[in-house]
Amino acid sequence: MIINQIYSIDSCDDVELNIKRGSKLEFRLTYDDSKEIEAIVCIISGLGGDIDDNLYIEEYCARNYNVAVLSVNYHCIGNRPQTGASFYINELDRLILKTSLEAIGIQLPVDMQNLKTYDEFYCVVDFVNKFIEKLKKEKELSEDYCLYLSVGLEPTKNEYQNYGIMQAMDIINAILYININLPFKVSNMSTVSRCKGYFKKNM
Repeated sequence: MIINQIYSIDSCDDVELNIKRGSKLEFRLTYDDSKEIEAIVCIISGLGGDIDDNLYIEEYCARNYNVAVLSVNYHCIGNRPQTGASFYINELDRLILKTSLEAIGIQLPVDMQNLKTYDEFYCVVDFVNKFIEKLKKEKELSEDYCLYLSVGLEPTKNEYQNYGIMQAMDIINAILYININLPFKVSNMSTVSRCKGYFKKNM
């Protein structure tokens, strides 16, 4: 029978930046409990269009080969909208908006400092967009004018991007945890990785 087992374990702190980790390392192990496992295949997810394919790939491999498949939700995987990140605005975003609007003579009906959430920011941007369309129709702005704005992305689980170190450590820690706590029968097991994130695979 195909087993999909979810783990949530402690992983390492960020020693490089001296930040104590506040989130758990989560990963899924998929295997057929009727087989003797010969290898652990580690899928390292990227953020592309195939991000939702992992479960299909895991179950296919476990069903058709004598392998267990490990899929790791490494540190800061939730750093894009499609993986759960949310938009936010900060002082720099407000300054860019204010300066850009002043350059084309648009005065906002609200104080820029009162914009705290992305939804409030979006309402202002919608107002600005309509105003720019009006200026274009009146030939006060050229038809190809674009207003460039800035917003940030806040990753899930209060995590942050540290460009590979924590992610690589999480993948190693997940593999080590499974190697120590094998829930299946093994036969001359080895570990293989299938990586959509080339950078993390080579760390």
